[in-house]
Amino acid sequence: MRLHAADIDVAVAVCYVAFVFSGVYKSAWYLEWSPIDLTVLLGATTVALSALLVAAGRLELTPPAVVIPSLFGLFAGYAVLSGLWSPSTEYYFSKSIRLVGVTGLALGAGSVVVATSYRRLRYAGFATAGVGFVTAVEMLVQYQQVGGELSPFGTNYLITGRAIGLGLLLAVGYLVLSREDRTLSVVALSSAIVMSYALLVSGARGPTVAVAGSIGLFVLAGIVLGTLPNGRLALAGYGVAGLVSLVGFATVARQLRGIQRLLTLVDGPGRSLGLRFGYWTNTFDALHPGMLLFGEGLGAWPVLIDPGYDTRYYPHNIVLEVLFELGLVGLVLLCALFGYALLNVARDWTEHGGATHVVLGILFVYMLVNVMVTGDLNDNRFLFAIVGVMAYAVGSRRITSLRPASAP
Repeated sequence: MRLHAADIDVAVAVCYVAFVFSGVYKSAWYLEWSPIDLTVLLGATTVALSALLVAAGRLELTPPAVVIPSLFGLFAGYAVLSGLWSPSTEYYFSKSIRLVGVTGLALGAGSVVVATSYRRLRYAGFATAGVGFVTAVEMLVQYQQVGGELSPFGTNYLITGRAIGLGLLLAVGYLVLSREDRTLSVVALSSAIVMSYALLVSGARGPTVAVAGSIGLFVLAGIVLGTLPNGRLALAGYGVAGLVSLVGFATVARQLRGIQRLLTLVDGPGRSLGLRFGYWTNTFDALHPGMLLFGEGLGAWPVLIDPGYDTRYYPHNIVLEVLFELGLVGLVLLCALFGYALLNVARDWTEHGGATHVVLGILFVYMLVNVMVTGDLNDNRFLFAIVGVMAYAVGSRRITSLRPASAP
């Protein structure tokens, strides 16, 4: 059976999303039959499907789709090079392999495959919202069955909470900025309610706080752009609705695990946040002029800071992680990558408008908040995937069409 162009677009977008989020669900007991790690399998499939796009002459490069992977290549290349002076061997090896092969593919495929086609970008958005919704359902089922600390799909509540947050923000973004299709609006509203409740029971404080702030940005964007009422009466209504919601939320939601964990911060940082403060303080104390320019080398943090030997661990803050291990050089390269992606989205939105750029910008802010409090570089591949997709630009001139030389 011959595949149509639209079929290939759907397949590559869905497979790409399944690859990016494979860490969310691949530990589920009913997927243990797979003899190949799902991240590897889905990554290879994404590459193969992208090759089909090339063969069909449907993969065209734009300047942002070239620049963003190139900037990441400089950053990743320097990170790998830092192994020459890193005291780590085991963690360095695994971290560098994942940085290039997994995180790099998430960003590169996002830039070259997804961001260069609005159709593929749209399908990827639907698939991401679907992952968030299915993860939310799994979270709620487990909450009803066991309660306590949840581990949906056999993994931790933080990575699943991040996925739910992304799906929730896509649903909210559609409701605030679009609502073009009535059926889709009803689906978005219903799924947003489910995902909101799942996030609150998850206990994932970082994603919950980041989602709340990002929803506020969506509402502000809706008012400024005129997709939400912005008169004085409307603004007063938002304030009253927000106050009533806050009171009701504080009254009813105290029984939800996520809110209980947030409320514990009133009495102090608690063990989890207290440990993070310790990591951050120890990292600052270990910085000195001799290592500040080039860093201690990829994977050096656990060897030199905590726990003191070569294992996978990190300061739970991407800025401190990069500054300690890759120095100012690595931090400048990372900031150049993020800065160019943001500049591309802002510049294209200024020229052409559209809700897509606003959604991408707010998703970036959501993930940036998350990576400041947990995960290492590769745990945060959701962020790098979003940075890759931020290569999307309505006004970018196609600079070349990727097509085999023998193709007509």
